[in-house]
Amino acid sequence: MASIKSWMDDFLTRRAAALRQTFRVTIATAAAYAAYKALDLQQGYWAVFTVLIVIQASIGGTLGAAADRMIGTLAGALLGGFAAAFHSGTALGQGTALLVVTALAVLGAAVYPQLRIAPVTAAIMLLSQPPGVPVENFVVDRVIEIALGGLIGVLATVFILPARSHEIVVERSVAVLRRIQGLLLSEAEALTRGEALAPSSEHPALRQALANVEQAMKEADRERASRLADHAIPPSIPRTLWRIRNDLVLVGSALGTLFPETIAATLSPAAATLLQSEAALAARCITGLSSKNSVPRDNVEESYLAFTQAFHELRRTGAIRPLDFEEAGRVFGFAFALERLHRDFNDLADRIDEIATGKPDST
Repeated sequence: MASIKSWMDDFLTRRAAALRQTFRVTIATAAAYAAYKALDLQQGYWAVFTVLIVIQASIGGTLGAAADRMIGTLAGALLGGFAAAFHSGTALGQGTALLVVTALAVLGAAVYPQLRIAPVTAAIMLLSQPPGVPVENFVVDRVIEIALGGLIGVLATVFILPARSHEIVVERSVAVLRRIQGLLLSEAEALTRGEALAPSSEHPALRQALANVEQAMKEADRERASRLADHAIPPSIPRTLWRIRNDLVLVGSALGTLFPETIAATLSPAAATLLQSEAALAARCITGLSSKNSVPRDNVEESYLAFTQAFHELRRTGAIRPLDFEEAGRVFGFAFALERLHRDFNDLADRIDEIATGKPDST
């Protein structure tokens, strides 16, 4: 029994967000079904479809999906209704109208992505109009049903176990930092072992994770604009995470080939220590971001100073001078990338400190 309870507790913890979303969508679907039956809407199932389409993991995501759904529906309904009213009524006439409507709607969706639902709506309007029902009534009914579903979806996201985009931004930023920490440790390990750094499959996943952070940030800003929620995350945090990712790419590129022994003997130990310190700072950034606490810097500055001293020693002794242009450029590029990495991590820690003190950067 104890093991079953432990498994259940672990499952509920790991799947809490998925379970909340399941409960939210189920209740909203029931509400949409009850509403369209109570209002006696002829094709009220569109309200249910809309709920299932628009409810996202956060309030901001649902607001965006509902707005896009409504805009696309209006455009598609008007276009499809116009075609339904004026085609000849024959199979050829309806087919021709369908092709024209589809072409116009797809073109509009290609130019304005928020109209992506318009081609589907227009085709449905044209092909599903019941015989004997005036076109204008059919169009108005569809708009009302979809507006009802969008409204229920938004209300469900706001009031049923609400998930703020702020929490999702933090969660996704933490996931990014964990990947960054792993890459830093891999680079430090390659230097310590005196091995060339193997290409990592983590970089494509890191790019996608960063795109997810940006999307969540947009949703958080949408919540703030709608006054349904607020957040204290500086907009510079996603940009700083991108810069750190780019720094890691530069560092990894430099480590893809071993440095000459005359360089590695002096530079590699200090660089490995600095990368390990930055990985430890990434872990403290995770803690600070999750708990809204300031980020201790500990020995990062000392590690950075030791690295810069090692690099200046190489320059002072002329150890870089005998290298060919490409090798010398790689050494200088490596030092530049580590300098940028250190600066960008400090910038990230500063932004997290602003969250902790309640004074977020506005840029």
